[in-house]
Amino acid sequence: MIITTLVTYLVLISSHGLVESLKVWLQSAESSYIAIPPPYTKGLYQFIFLNNIGHFWNPIRVWVWIPFVGAFQLGYELLLNAILIGAVASFVSLTKGPIYTISGLAPHGVIELPAFILEFTGLARWHVSTSRALYEKLSGRSVDQPLLKEGIKDTIIFSVLSVAMFAVAAYVETFITPHFLGR
Repeated sequence: MIITTLVTYLVLISSHGLVESLKVWLQSAESSYIAIPPPYTKGLYQFIFLNNIGHFWNPIRVWVWIPFVGAFQLGYELLLNAILIGAVASFVSLTKGPIYTISGLAPHGVIELPAFILEFTGLARWHVSTSRALYEKLSGRSVDQPLLKEGIKDTIIFSVLSVAMFAVAAYVETFITPHFLGR
């Protein structure tokens, strides 16, 4: 994300016309394409919360839990999100200033980033535990049941904690962050 932020910042700072074009495009898109609920509403809270947990609990993305394959999907999604967040942070910093960007990202980010880390840890624990069990089963050995159960228990604990933290982060992003941004 830091690399993307720096590269985007350098590209945008060297091309004033690009910044102006992006502003015009975003203003036109805002009225016709972006369907984000207004701040301080239950709709925005649900939108943010469901978007954040949707990386792991969305039925369309449930395959991140499939051993081997899911780890690659998750890595791709993390990379894509880092690129997008870095680019948007650079654009907002150039157009509205760095303090505006920091006040928009920091309040909920200090809760949301650890929530993502906990969920990724839970997924990693899941992938290691299930992959080990599958390998043992396919190689004709007996599955280490206590180790598998411990891995599943750890996955559940990490996942429940992350969902709770996502709920708090969504609350902050819905009801506190807009106040800092003057909305």
